[in-house]
Amino acid sequence: MNASTYECRLTVGNQSEWVNCVIGNESLDFISAKYRHSLNYADLQDFRLINYRLRLITASGDFELSELGYETEAFFEKLWNAYKERSLEALFVEGTPLYSGEGDYDFTEQGSSYHGIAKVELFADAFCFCPHDHLARRIPLCFAQEPVDSSISLSLDTGDIYNIRRIGRDTQAIIEKICTLQKTVLRQWESAHRDLYDNIKQRLGDKLHNYEHMRDSGCRMISGLYRLDGEGFWFAGLKNGKAAVELVTSEQTATYLYRYDMEDSSFEHSIRHAMESVGLHREVIFADLSEKPLYRMTVERSYHLRFLREHNSERAIHNQSWDRKITDFFG
Repeated sequence: MNASTYECRLTVGNQSEWVNCVIGNESLDFISAKYRHSLNYADLQDFRLINYRLRLITASGDFELSELGYETEAFFEKLWNAYKERSLEALFVEGTPLYSGEGDYDFTEQGSSYHGIAKVELFADAFCFCPHDHLARRIPLCFAQEPVDSSISLSLDTGDIYNIRRIGRDTQAIIEKICTLQKTVLRQWESAHRDLYDNIKQRLGDKLHNYEHMRDSGCRMISGLYRLDGEGFWFAGLKNGKAAVELVTSEQTATYLYRYDMEDSSFEHSIRHAMESVGLHREVIFADLSEKPLYRMTVERSYHLRFLREHNSERAIHNQSWDRKITDFFG
């Protein structure tokens, strides 16, 4: 998307001046003769249009844009679309949308509820909605039940529920399209995992020893794909609130160790969702995010990723002490 430039008044605290405001792919840039500031979309928590003044909300304070005149609404829409595209990039959405629109949303995650208005897009493997705040979501169809009612209502295997309403006259057609996609994606997802389970030893390659050592340490073994059309897979050993996760890829990676105070089945839900959500971008699970604004957006928009990052206790490097470290970890 090409950058767009608007002239407006910027107010920060008690300071106010005329600036050129550039809506870019990754940030809003404010430029004047004596002022230059870049507001990365990763730091933009919300933006609201009130009485022709645009309020930009960040964790460190608010920015206010005014005196845009007749271009106020066009500016808001352009900013929303740029923010949406960056959010979809952060959610690792792939492919061309099969439907794009706008509607009301409400969803419940982990007992907390949210609602608002969002831009919505349907892709071959997921349904996405992007409000003008940090609550964008990618809903993978492989974990969803069929949509119900006259609205678009998707329930996941985690108990989370996502609803989209008032998207216009296309609602029924979109519901039917989602139903068809959901059945297809689920069938392909289950078939691909059956193939993985049936051929796990052959597909493990030089990671077979690691798999068998976790199993022999008393772990319940699980495995899964990242995305249907992606490369590689992962496996994990679970035992009494501890997990060792191994990434099977063409790259050399460590084994990631986790501690959690919940049932192993709950951890399994989180890791399956987290791994599917990252696709080929597995470094977001463990990378330092201080210099990676896109990944900060990713983690903020997925509580499964946040859970994994918060419960990662250490890494086991693949060297001569790996076996002993895994044995000691599981006790």
